[in-house]
Amino acid sequence: MGDEVDTPRCEINVHSPIIEQVISKFKFKLKYGGFFRLARNSCRQVYCLGLTKSLYIDTCSYNLNHLVQEVKKHYPSESGTALSIVFVDKHAKEQCFIELDTDESFMVMLSMYKEEKEITIYVTTEKVRYNPNSCQDQVTHESDEENETDSNCPSDSSYHSLHTSDHEYEPLNYGEPYAYSKKNSFMKLNSIFPNVIAFRRALNHYALTNEFEYDIEKSDLTRLTACCGDKTCKWRIHASLTQDGVTFDVNKFVETHSCTRSNKGGNKHATQGWIADVVTDKLKSEGDVSPVDLQKWLMQSYNVDIPYMRVFRGREQAYTDMYGKWDDSYENIYDFKLELEKRNPGTCSKGFLAGCRPYIGLDACHLKGKFNGVLAAATSIDGNNGMFPVAYGVLESENTKSWTWFLKSLEKAIGTPNGLVISSDMQKGLEAAITQVYPNVEHRECIRHLCSNFKKHFRGEFFTGKLWDASNTYSASEYDRLLNDIASVRPKAIAYLNENHKKIWSRSKFGTFVKCNHNTNNISETFNSWIGDIRYKSVLDLLDAIRVKLMERFDKKRNKVKKWKGPLNLGDFQVRRSSDNHAEVNYKGERWDVILDEKKCSCREWQVTGLPCVHAAAFIAFTRETSWDRYVDTYFTVQKFKVAYALEIAPMPGKDQWMHMETIEKIYPPILKRPPGRQKKRELYHVMSPRKDIDVRVVVCTDTMKGLAKIPQVNHLIMHPLARRKNTKEHEFLFKVLLDFSI
Repeated sequence: MGDEVDTPRCEINVHSPIIEQVISKFKFKLKYGGFFRLARNSCRQVYCLGLTKSLYIDTCSYNLNHLVQEVKKHYPSESGTALSIVFVDKHAKEQCFIELDTDESFMVMLSMYKEEKEITIYVTTEKVRYNPNSCQDQVTHESDEENETDSNCPSDSSYHSLHTSDHEYEPLNYGEPYAYSKKNSFMKLNSIFPNVIAFRRALNHYALTNEFEYDIEKSDLTRLTACCGDKTCKWRIHASLTQDGVTFDVNKFVETHSCTRSNKGGNKHATQGWIADVVTDKLKSEGDVSPVDLQKWLMQSYNVDIPYMRVFRGREQAYTDMYGKWDDSYENIYDFKLELEKRNPGTCSKGFLAGCRPYIGLDACHLKGKFNGVLAAATSIDGNNGMFPVAYGVLESENTKSWTWFLKSLEKAIGTPNGLVISSDMQKGLEAAITQVYPNVEHRECIRHLCSNFKKHFRGEFFTGKLWDASNTYSASEYDRLLNDIASVRPKAIAYLNENHKKIWSRSKFGTFVKCNHNTNNISETFNSWIGDIRYKSVLDLLDAIRVKLMERFDKKRNKVKKWKGPLNLGDFQVRRSSDNHAEVNYKGERWDVILDEKKCSCREWQVTGLPCVHAAAFIAFTRETSWDRYVDTYFTVQKFKVAYALEIAPMPGKDQWMHMETIEKIYPPILKRPPGRQKKRELYHVMSPRKDIDVRVVVCTDTMKGLAKIPQVNHLIMHPLARRKNTKEHEFLFKVLLDFSI
């Protein structure tokens, strides 16, 4: 539950001698937002439900006043709550707290922990409680596993600075000092809650954090009475409606337990609604968190072991509470479309046509949520080789029908620009869709994915290296030579390439109009990474979040280009001219033919990329030409970059202010289907070792338990007959482990 510390409180001598200032770097682990309570069966105190923030300070410039100001940031100024800041006296035989209330006590703390250079500081809103009958427990520090890491101390490059937190204190919204808050585990007489549901959840939270069970005696829409699960205990609470007919008020409360509290079976209070409440902040700050990780976090934070499916449903409810129902998200798509078109008529497509090269990378990434699906995107490249999103849309899955719809919509928006190039990773159904919608464009295949597929049939660094070299070269003769090297070793490899990878994957085959030499589809992967943290949102919130990111990106690019000056972003070679624009360039026994006015070089790099190659640069320098912009394609000019981002993506009001579009046609959520392919089955194999006192049960997937009969070590084990019928070597490691276990 937290850091355990002993109980007795000691006072510090205000007339203590002056302590020499320790000038060094210190780490303050500030724990706030929680409270102290007695540990079970002990007089030690535990700091519960606090948040942790790491502060790195230099003691020569940091003092108590700075610490107090930092603490006040996390508590509402209007509450007027008295704060107590304490640390543990490590020299005391019995645990005691020293309160940080003077500069002198601050210096005592620095001197006391000058060797460790790290100190944990606790902040509470009430005096530290302790058992008057002091016991002789030793000083202990039980680390809070969740907060011991430095995850609360982001790097300088992160979005939040070292002096901010993802868990800032939220002001209370209702009533008086003990009003309802998800972060407030107190339950006091006259506590106020917005409704009976909020009171029920707060009561569950209070019981779980204080590790006891309760039974409900009376419960309806106007009142709720509960008593301790131990019927002999005096603990009891009663809350009822106030005069407004909505708010709940705790009007009877016996706080002290007379029983021995235990958390055994306390899971029944960890309801789906309670889970949704406590994980909301974690989901907001970390995005998508798996149910398994939430299970572990709940166990660490609240000491409750909750079934997987209950955690899963609680997480789904939390997402619904934060972002609305997933089904409603589809119903509001038309309203979003109407508002978007009204404010942003063709922004991205116009910018692409006006200022970007006619290059499109296609890819899709999987969405996370109730209906799954994929987000397809068409991404281009601006004049500074940056990502330029052109179009995106949500598809049910990656198949020919879905990709065809997406590409037809893309064609409607941008048409077929002259020299258009489409690059892809050859996803399912995409090749057929491109052939149907864009039959005459240059279709490039990502060399990285090609090599990944190639290695499944022909392994070895020799083949991989030759393929990458063949993809990177601009020379057709060099390309042929490299493939001949592969054919001389493995003729079937070339036959495989010709049959399965018919698209363009070498720069030696690239067209020269698009001025783009990308032989991978990394620009699409960049887009997927760019929107990675919002893939868990419902479809409407996802699309709106991408719009916001685009709005910010376009504004950032427009501000960046304002600082650029001039029209462009921008050894041992021998040049022999035949005319003012024509020359032969020699370097280390090789030579190339360069024509300046046609922007050509026999190496083809200049024609493909639109930027002068090193041979052209040598000729230009030889002529003492100063206007380099004459030899660079217009796609790389500042003017092109400006027109690409010239159109603003307009801001939009909230959903409640959108115009409603009356339409007979409705968009419904997709029908959830079982994923394709044979479902993996889990089977229990009973494996007995030669030692009869050892009985091993192994749970495996039947799809991977093959070939066991061929493994020599199997002869030393007595196995279930079903396991003998499988046939692969992949689980040799498993049986080596079992052998070690059985010896």
